[in-house]
Amino acid sequence: MMFNFDFYWKKSRVESFIICFVTYVLLTMLTIGCVDGDNGSLGITQITATTNDSATMPKADSASKYKPVTIIDGLGGAVIFQSPPKRIVAYDSAAVEILFAIGEGQRIIGTHDFVEYPKEAANIKRLGGAFEINVETILKLEPDLVFLFSPTFLDDLSGAGVTVLYIPNRNRGLEGMTEDFLMWGAITGNLEAAQSLADDFTLRIEKIRNTLDQIGKGPKVFRDEGDLWTPGPNTLIGEAMTLLKLENIAYDINGFEQLSSEILIKRNPEIIIKTDFSNIETDPVFQSLSAIQNNKVFSLLGSQLSVAGPRFIQGIEELAQLIYPEQFN
Repeated sequence: MMFNFDFYWKKSRVESFIICFVTYVLLTMLTIGCVDGDNGSLGITQITATTNDSATMPKADSASKYKPVTIIDGLGGAVIFQSPPKRIVAYDSAAVEILFAIGEGQRIIGTHDFVEYPKEAANIKRLGGAFEINVETILKLEPDLVFLFSPTFLDDLSGAGVTVLYIPNRNRGLEGMTEDFLMWGAITGNLEAAQSLADDFTLRIEKIRNTLDQIGKGPKVFRDEGDLWTPGPNTLIGEAMTLLKLENIAYDINGFEQLSSEILIKRNPEIIIKTDFSNIETDPVFQSLSAIQNNKVFSLLGSQLSVAGPRFIQGIEELAQLIYPEQFN
């Protein structure tokens, strides 16, 4: 995720980079998910319509009448919606992007400082850093729903009588991301738009998979988030690499970790995908790498691959065009 950290550059450049980069890495890990794909102890979101139907994901239909919805949160508790929330504080970039993508962004009245997309979100009140919540400020906004990815302030907000939905970020696979689209569609009563968004996302993944069906094995790749921090295979970015049949040289990393210079040189990636926090191509230590020697250092602009929202597929498509120009251009 790309942030505007101009404030920090008033300090020393070394200190400010450390502050910015650590914040970026923490937000990226929490936003896109970096845990094992089996969900572990984080729990799985369940959505049920409170009717006589069995507990299954509701499908989009043309009925305009809102059906009460039950969401099982990250702690196993049931959050029941009898009507669509009208005043949402969404402390999660992906939630903000999803709500706008299904045409429900007008319900958001507050979010954290690092939300940067879509441009319409610029008018939403900012309530502090992603890990800082001022309970009193939130209460003054009179929200009827607060969405959290961290349980830190859950008790404080719930104790104040606010409906809180806590869903921890986790990696359920690329296709599993569409569950969040449908969850917000169910909550807001706009399942038709959510289903359409989910179908488009899935279709585009399948198109990539089919296009690369005849390719046996892609090049060795290193993703540099900055200062050699990189995602392992059990992250969403790692799964995107798998989809693109790329060989992630960080195959033995769990979540996001910092790769050593020695290992990077030894594994010698053919392609490097960098963020704005990386200057690896100008570092004298790495000039012998094949990727640098052959001008195969690519920079993906924007935060598409840093937010587990609808734009994630766009980031994969852009990456596919860079790696496989003949197949995708």
